[in-house]
Amino acid sequence: MSKIKNSVVLSVIWSLILGNVSFLISGVIACIIILKTDNYILGNVGAGGIGGLILGLFHWKYKMVGKMTIAGIIAVPVGLLGSFMVAEGIVGGLEFLFPSFYEYFGKTGIADVIAIIFMGVFFGLIFGAIVYGRKSIVLFPIICGAVSIPCALLVRAMNLGNPVKALLGNLFQIFGKIDFNLLVIIAGFGAGIGLSIGLLNVLEQKRSNI
Repeated sequence: MSKIKNSVVLSVIWSLILGNVSFLISGVIACIIILKTDNYILGNVGAGGIGGLILGLFHWKYKMVGKMTIAGIIAVPVGLLGSFMVAEGIVGGLEFLFPSFYEYFGKTGIADVIAIIFMGVFFGLIFGAIVYGRKSIVLFPIICGAVSIPCALLVRAMNLGNPVKALLGNLFQIFGKIDFNLLVIIAGFGAGIGLSIGLLNVLEQKRSNI
C-alpha cells in the first residue's frame, strides 16, 4: 500500500517538474523575444504556445499537443491581462472607499502579489477548460492560484532588492538582461498546470477503480 502511495506522490511531483521545466524553457525564450523586439504581447503568446507544446510532448500526450499549444497561446496573455484588470478594479475600489488605507496598501506591494495570484487563477481556468473541459474548472484555477503565491512573493522580494535577483542574473546572463519577474510568473504557470494535471490523473484513476 505504501509503495502505491509513494508511486502516486512521485507521479504528481514528476508532473509538476515537467510543467515547471516546460514553461521555464518557454519563459526564457519569451524573455529573449521581448529583449530583441520589445513586444510583450508576442513574447507572452510565444511563452504560452511553446510552453504548451513542450508540456504535451513531455507528458507523452501527443494527441493533446495541439490543444495544449492553443491553450497556452490563449491562457498566458489573457491570464496576464485579465489579472491586471481585476487587480486594478480592486485597487481602484480601495482608493475610492478608503484613501488612507490605499496609500499604505500601495506601498506594501500587496497589490502586485494579488495580481500575480489572479494570473495563476485565470491561467489555470483557461488552460484547463480548453484542454480538459468542465472537469478541470474547479481544480486547475485553485491549484495554479495556490502555486502562484510563492512566485508572487519571490517577485515582490526581487523588486525590493533581494539578492536572489542578482543570483538569477548570473545564472541567465548568457541571454542578456531579461525580465526575471515575467520569467518567474511563467515558470509558476508551468508548475501549477503540471501539478494540476498530475492531481487530475490521480483523481481519474481513483474514480476508475471504484
